[in-house]
Amino acid sequence: AYRIFSFPSAFLRYRSQKRHAEGYKALLRSLTAAATGDHKNANYLAYRAQKLLPSDEQGLPLLLQAQAMREMGKFSNVDEPYHLLLKNAETSLLGLQGLVQNAILASDFPKALSLARDAVQKYPKNYALLKTVYDLEIRMMIWNDALVTLDQAVKRKVIDKAAAQSDRIAIYCALGDMAKEEGRGQEALAFYRRAVDLDSTFVPAVTRLAQLFLDRDERKRAEAVLLKAWKRVVHPDLIAMLAKTMPPRKSGAVSPKFKWVEGFAKYHPEAFCSYIELAKAAIEESLWGDARMMLSKAEKVRTDKQVYELWVTLEEKTTNRPETIRQWMDRAYASERTAFWVCSRTGRKFSSWAPIVQPEGHFNTLHWEIILPEVREELKVLAAE
Repeated sequence: AYRIFSFPSAFLRYRSQKRHAEGYKALLRSLTAAATGDHKNANYLAYRAQKLLPSDEQGLPLLLQAQAMREMGKFSNVDEPYHLLLKNAETSLLGLQGLVQNAILASDFPKALSLARDAVQKYPKNYALLKTVYDLEIRMMIWNDALVTLDQAVKRKVIDKAAAQSDRIAIYCALGDMAKEEGRGQEALAFYRRAVDLDSTFVPAVTRLAQLFLDRDERKRAEAVLLKAWKRVVHPDLIAMLAKTMPPRKSGAVSPKFKWVEGFAKYHPEAFCSYIELAKAAIEESLWGDARMMLSKAEKVRTDKQVYELWVTLEEKTTNRPETIRQWMDRAYASERTAFWVCSRTGRKFSSWAPIVQPEGHFNTLHWEIILPEVREELKVLAAE
C-alpha cells in the first residue's frame, strides 16, 4: 500500500531530477557552442536549459541566451539584451550594468547616472556601484552630490583615503571657481579655504585663495597663505603671486620690488623660479646688473625658454643691439618650457591647473612636472629604440 501511495511523489521527484540533469546538459552544451562561435545553437540550447531548470537557476541560461542573440544581431537596439536580463533576479544586476554602460557609450550621462543610482538603491551591498555613480556625478559636474557619494565610497573602501583627499580638494576648487564666476565671492572664499585646510601646499588651491584675498584688498592674508606654502613647496606660481602682495608704493618713493621678492627668495635661494622672479623684478626696476646676474644663475640651473625671453627683454631695454637681441631670440625659439602641468591620462601639457581636462573630461589628472632638456633628449632616444 505504501508503494502505491508514494508512487506519484516519487515519479514527480524522478521527473524533476531528470529535467534538472537535462537542463544542465543543455547549459554545458550552450557554453561549448558559444565558445566555438556557434551562436545559433548556443541560443537554442540556452533557451532549452532555461525551460528545463527551476526559476532560481535560470540566470546563466538567460545570460547566454542574451549574449547569443546579441551576437546574431537579433535585437533591434543595444539595450534589448540587458532588458532581457532584468527579468531574472540573478542577472538583473548585469542587466543594469549593461544599460549603464550603453548609456555612457552613447554619451547619455543623465540616463546613465539615473540607472546607476537605481542600481545602488536596488543592490545596496554592491559597493562597487558607488564608484560608477561617483564617476558619473563628476562627469556631469554635480559637485555637491559627488562629495556625498565620495564619502560613502571611502566608508565602503571602494576609493582609498589618499585618492579621496586629492579629489575632495579638486572638487572644492571646482566649486570655488564656479562660485567666483557667478559673482558669489563669499562662497568661493569658503570653498577655497576648505581646499587649503585639507592641503596647505596644494598650489592651485593656495593661489586661488590668495588671489581672492588680493581682490578683496586683504593683502596680509594673501601673503600669509602663500608664504606658508612657499616655505614648503618650490613652485613659480607661489613666488610670482607673493611678488603681487607688495604694499602699494608711496607717492614719489622708489619701488622696492626687487627687495620685496628677495625676502621670499631666501627660503629657496637657488631655485630656478626664484632667479626668474628676481630677474623680472630687477628688469621692472631698471636694476640691469642684478637682472643679468639672476638670468645667468637661472640659465645654469635650467636652459628654459623663459630665461631667453627675459634676456631679449633685458637687451631691448639696455643695449638695444639688433644682433644681440636676435641671438637671444634664436635661443628662445630653439628652447622649450621645462615645467608645466601634465595630464596623467593623455600626457598633454598645460600652463595652468584645472579640475577638468577638456575636451576629454578627465578629472583631477593634472600634476606639476619638470623635465630637463637632457632628460627629454634621453626619452626621445629611448622612444626611438
